[in-house]
Amino acid sequence: MTVYGKLDLALAKTVASKDKQVADNNGSRIGFKGSEDLGNGMSAIFRIESQISADTGAAQGGTTFWNRWSSVGLNTKFGSLQLGRMESGAWDVVSSADPFGGDTIAQLRDVGATLRTSKFDATQALVDVRRLDNSVRYDGAFGAFKLSASVAETYGAGTEKPYAVGASYTMGSLMVGGAYEATTFENQKMWTAVGSYDFGMAKLSGSYSDGKTINDVDVKGFLVGVVVPYGAINLKAGYAQSKVDFAAGSQTLKKAGLGVEYKLSKRTKIYADYARIGGDVGGSLAADNKNGYDFGLSHSF
Repeated sequence: MTVYGKLDLALAKTVASKDKQVADNNGSRIGFKGSEDLGNGMSAIFRIESQISADTGAAQGGTTFWNRWSSVGLNTKFGSLQLGRMESGAWDVVSSADPFGGDTIAQLRDVGATLRTSKFDATQALVDVRRLDNSVRYDGAFGAFKLSASVAETYGAGTEKPYAVGASYTMGSLMVGGAYEATTFENQKMWTAVGSYDFGMAKLSGSYSDGKTINDVDVKGFLVGVVVPYGAINLKAGYAQSKVDFAAGSQTLKKAGLGVEYKLSKRTKIYADYARIGGDVGGSLAADNKNGYDFGLSHSF
């Protein structure tokens, strides 16, 4: 069995807020995973993972303690099959183009990839559904080609079984991928195309997503990013945008991010990031609340 996790804290000011505080913006967590050899190329596998607020020590997710992952399954030479609460089969592809990896105040996937339809300082209405309860997930790797697919039981007031599929192909420095997901609500669905190329001196990435909300409203989004390595330093930058076609007219949400991280070791780094938002989604963008920043320390184990 392996115990793993991450603790991450920063001095931060979030976007759409004047508050400055010590904050956990990067999903501190603890998890346990392991496997048992069953012979003939087969093994039993399990994983449980819980998110915590490192600034207070409190568990996140309300009554769902293992809120990030909780699964058991079998791994074979043809791939793995797991049951439980897991990220959807589309998630790895949907989130892969973000140069910030979904971490820090400057992350971009929350705007350009998961297609946000409401303001930052309210409920985060996203077309994408990252995790599915009561789900079955398959993962397979065939040389340079990877495939993930999942299906789950209905939830909430929905009537459809949610499902998702994601695939990627890597050839040297080039990666291309695509994903599709449909939630338990009839109209809500999204497809995504991603790509990246590592030039050595810089890695460029981008994605485009197109979807519909529960109310059959069209949403489109994209993000572009770059990571420039220099020894133990990574310089990061990117831009993302969502556009929502409401009946009364289109509204947009824009976000730009800049960041730098310095690796003290393979598992510990310090970082600083800046983010700026713009647009008119939900009338959320007060003139004095468009900027955010963080200065933090992250340790993985």
